[in-house]
Amino acid sequence: MSPTLPLLDTASLRLYQAMVVHEQLTLEGAAESIGDHEPGLIRTRTSIGRLMGLHLVGEADIEGIRHYYPVSPVAAEASVVESILRAANETVRQITQARSRLRMASQVYEEHRQPDSGTLTIHSGLADINGAIHQSAQECRSELLTFQPGGGRSRQTLSDSLPPTLAMLERGVPMRTIYQHTARSSVGTQDFVRVIREKGADVRTLDESFERLIIFDRTVAFIPGRLDRQTAIEIRQPGIIDFLAGVFERAWLRAKPFTAPDRSRTTTLISDQLSVAIIRHVVAGDTDAVTAQQLGISVRRCQEYIARIAAGLGSRSRAQLGFLVAQSGLLDEHPSETGTDC
Repeated sequence: MSPTLPLLDTASLRLYQAMVVHEQLTLEGAAESIGDHEPGLIRTRTSIGRLMGLHLVGEADIEGIRHYYPVSPVAAEASVVESILRAANETVRQITQARSRLRMASQVYEEHRQPDSGTLTIHSGLADINGAIHQSAQECRSELLTFQPGGGRSRQTLSDSLPPTLAMLERGVPMRTIYQHTARSSVGTQDFVRVIREKGADVRTLDESFERLIIFDRTVAFIPGRLDRQTAIEIRQPGIIDFLAGVFERAWLRAKPFTAPDRSRTTTLISDQLSVAIIRHVVAGDTDAVTAQQLGISVRRCQEYIARIAAGLGSRSRAQLGFLVAQSGLLDEHPSETGTDC
């Protein structure tokens, strides 16, 4: 591991200047030069430590008394660089050693697992999950399919996923992604989609709820292991992957091409679809929190939609709203497209 170099503060620079002027100083002389009269001379000892950490000060024992002397910045720089290079070389050596040892384990793993029956691997923690997905992304060559639920994604998440996504697109890997309709109002997601579409990605949205899904080359898939998404299941079982790919393909046919919010007919249609989706949840008796989570919107936005719908139908209560919706035949005009996948 490379050494962490200390900061060079004002007190340390004053002490270094005094050493250059006097050529060498004892601990007491150094303290005097910076006006340190505190018990234990902590400030002086700290400054000497900083200077020695930067190789700007050396020490010598003269007649039983320790003296400190200045080292030229040119010599100090050479010494610091040398120590960093030594640490870097040691890091490279350890990486090479680790790869060599893990390669032996990999050979045993590949020889004794049963590839024909496929495998399920549990990944725990974001580092493990992201590492496994990143490895599969690097190996992806023919196709990437993804479900991305929850509305707009955070800028940090989008920033982290952009480089590997662009790398796949630049290799010529076809990519199709489905977001929920609410992602269209996220500026960060709009920017992300614009960039990847310019590179050939195809992006659509749905008004339905779905879970996260990533399929690489129809040979490996990732799905959440728990609701908190702190675990992920890596699937390499052909039958399961074919089923998941079929779910994606049927959803793709129902999805609408991603466009930024404007006054276009498509945007109006999508807004209407979202309203109908919310109505379905209201009729089913779902709470606002459940409805918002399923559709990838905030609870407040969900409540605003419900208020507008209630006002339009003249409803004064939640129970009356469900009755009026059923009476209006609105859901008959917009039947659910979700269907079943089993």
